[in-house]
Amino acid sequence: MIKFENVTATYKKNTGVFNISFKVDSGNMVFIMGPTGSGKSTILKTIYKEMLIDSGSITIDDENITSINSSMHTSKIRKKIGMVFQDFKLLPDYTVFENIALPLRIEGYSRIKINDLVQESLNKVGLARGGSLYPLQLSGGEQQRVCIARALVKKPRIILADEPTGNLDPNISDDILDLLEICTDSGATVLMSTHNFPLIKPRNKNFIELSQGRMV
Repeated sequence: MIKFENVTATYKKNTGVFNISFKVDSGNMVFIMGPTGSGKSTILKTIYKEMLIDSGSITIDDENITSINSSMHTSKIRKKIGMVFQDFKLLPDYTVFENIALPLRIEGYSRIKINDLVQESLNKVGLARGGSLYPLQLSGGEQQRVCIARALVKKPRIILADEPTGNLDPNISDDILDLLEICTDSGATVLMSTHNFPLIKPRNKNFIELSQGRMV
């Protein structure tokens, strides 16, 4: 599903990731571990095509995306991916329903289809009756559930979660991990970055450890 072969991607000469190789099979959940600045977010950005790589190759769904840079092809790749962010990135003036529906509206889904898919996503994250609320009316954990619902609404093949529990207390963080793990039941591949090893240790999942942009 996701394969990195000797990938180097840099912002500056000594910042980024260097000679990274790994493979994540379809339907698996894998954690990217490391302190701030170790390169975790860089890996996610290269998959989402927010950042080009300097060398090596990246394959998604048996397609080499390394040299893709056209907006049309990039958009096609991103349709396969759902993003979950640490800082939520919810629009405060939009309701929960409208925030989750936004990716579908951009892609031109019908109103009936949007209603069905958004409600399905809300049900999955335990917010079936929360669609009419606004983000600032929700707790941090509830806002992160909305982010996961937004990531799920397109039924993506891949979910990229960038420090999704970084601002949450331990109990709520466990709930968020449960939701992400449930996503793999439907065949989605989940790649999550985190610096919190005690949180993920009981999960008994594979993880990639980074230090200063290199695999440990």
